[in-house]
Amino acid sequence: MNKKTKLGLNALAVWGMLGVQSSYAQDGLRPLAADRPDATESPQTVDKGHWQVETTLVGFAQDRASGETVRSYEAFSTNLKYGVTDSVDLHLVVSPYVYEEVSALGVTHSRSSHGDFELRSKINLWGNAGGENALALLPYVKIPSGALSNDKTEGGIIVTYASDLGGFGVGLQAQADYLYDESKDEMGWSGSHTAVLGFDVGSQVGGYVEYIGERDLAAEYVPYASFGLTYQPDANRQWDVGSKVALDKQGQDFEVFFGVTQRY
Repeated sequence: MNKKTKLGLNALAVWGMLGVQSSYAQDGLRPLAADRPDATESPQTVDKGHWQVETTLVGFAQDRASGETVRSYEAFSTNLKYGVTDSVDLHLVVSPYVYEEVSALGVTHSRSSHGDFELRSKINLWGNAGGENALALLPYVKIPSGALSNDKTEGGIIVTYASDLGGFGVGLQAQADYLYDESKDEMGWSGSHTAVLGFDVGSQVGGYVEYIGERDLAAEYVPYASFGLTYQPDANRQWDVGSKVALDKQGQDFEVFFGVTQRY
């Protein structure tokens, strides 16, 4: 599945964060901004003293290559956030259930487990409470756990930026990851970058289109397209559906997911 539980940036969240009036803003709190469903993180942190729960209720991914088909399923993968200060929050990412099956030459093998744990923090540098743009840093570390883990501690840092462009929400992100290279039995660097355009479809519905470029440990560059929709019925809840599709044969074929964000 995704390197990060994924997954958001939508037009309502970006416009509210940048000081544009939003009908969904709640008195005393910034407009809701989630790090899902797209791959580009929002620079906005959770308000001080508040919790935010971002959950992939169900997700599915498939990849076919060299006569082998790999299918992955996940349920209730969650990013639990807490606002520590006006510009810093802490995240705990958990994946309670991950199922994987590999089929080749008419034989299928499967296994299931909980996923690795991930500890993260978001540090907003500017634009958290309004302005023309916003920037944040997100360092993270992965703690290995479960039968599907590579049993290696990994980590990295994300730099994410948001702005408004002619009434659209725009996000740009760069990510560096220090990961275990199984083929070389050593740690190495990989990374990714994204660009997303968020827009309103209606008063409560938003959409996005996104480009994702990933450079793996073998230094191969893999491009993806991502798109999805969000539905925000009130100031503290957002439903979403998203996808990720490879643009060449090197990438994972496709991924789809459905989830919800709730602020307390």
